Amino acid sequence: MTVEFSIAFHGTFRVGTGYGRAGADESYDPDDPLPASSLKGVMRAAAEQLLDLPAGVVEQVYGGPRQPSPWSWSSARLDGPPTVPHLRVRIHIDDLTHTAKEDFLLACHETHATSASFQVRQSGFLADADRARHKLVLACSGQAVTAIGSDRRRGLGWVTVRCVTVPVDRDAVSRLTELRGQGA
Repeated sequence: MTVEFSIAFHGTFRVGTGYGRAGADESYDPDDPLPASSLKGVMRAAAEQLLDLPAGVVEQVYGGPRQPSPWSWSSARLDGPPTVPHLRVRIHIDDLTHTAKEDFLLACHETHATSASFQVRQSGFLADADRARHKLVLACSGQAVTAIGSDRRRGLGWVTVRCVTVPVDRDAVSRLTELRGQGA
């Protein structure tokens, strides 16, 4: 069983690697600019924070300390090559003087793509009723994602994510609302 998603990018993004390269303090991996772990993380955060799903439901779908997720994420496949890295420079403003702090200049690489797609594949056993519930949670939490990567709260990484294989309509939202009341 596979749940497929499409992504439309509305600006530049960066999923940082934790190290710099080629004149930047922070960069992304040009071979895997949007890795599976980041996609899973933003979807899980959307399920917890935006959709306000119970912790038990989120753990059943996304996994937890005692239970792995029965789903596996793919990295995003960009529809076309990413752009040449853009360089964004940031400074830190001192709260007292309202001027740039000394010795704080951060240069970051970011990239832009038009669209991408990724898949979430079932990798563990699920009963039919559980599978339907999981697909609903995956579809709704995927579509709740509005930004990916670093500096999401600073205007980077704005996206529209659509579930291609599971319709998210009024009925789906009603079923999701019922899940919120179940607690597990």
